[in-house]
Amino acid sequence: MKYFLESKSGRTFEVEVNELADEAMSVTIDGREISADFIDVDRRGQYAAVLDWCSFAASIEEADEQHLTVNIAGESFEMTAYDERERAAQSVAGQGAPKAELIKASMPGLIISLSTEVGAVLQAGESVAVLEAMKMQNEVCCQNDGVVVEVLVAVGDNVEANQPLMRLAPPPES
Repeated sequence: MKYFLESKSGRTFEVEVNELADEAMSVTIDGREISADFIDVDRRGQYAAVLDWCSFAASIEEADEQHLTVNIAGESFEMTAYDERERAAQSVAGQGAPKAELIKASMPGLIISLSTEVGAVLQAGESVAVLEAMKMQNEVCCQNDGVVVEVLVAVGDNVEANQPLMRLAPPPES
């Protein structure tokens, strides 16, 4: 299957994934083929990844079906993913109207701070909360521009993975 990944900085990658025997994969990124093997560690987005015979800890956090945060080798990458059909439809339809956003917890943890409130206007990538998990503080950011219409958690709340934290409405038109 062929996918197109767009980073927050606007860089686009063409990724083709072909499954081989024994859960191994062949992955081609922008024409460069690498061998890949992913082992699902906890069924919650944590993986052991072997890429071209180098081993990495990786996690994939889904804000929704298209917006991903990929953490690998200690670095975090925010990506928007499209398959071939979605990319073709997007090019025909254009970007379309801004969408509302439901910000969810990427993992179970404790809300240790909230950096926004109802009515705040946010820019894509802006921090909205800090979630403590496994003694690490993880910043939770919005994917799109928007206005906070509902805060669903408070400081001190324990949350589960994918639990809604906030709702954003599309930003007001300029």
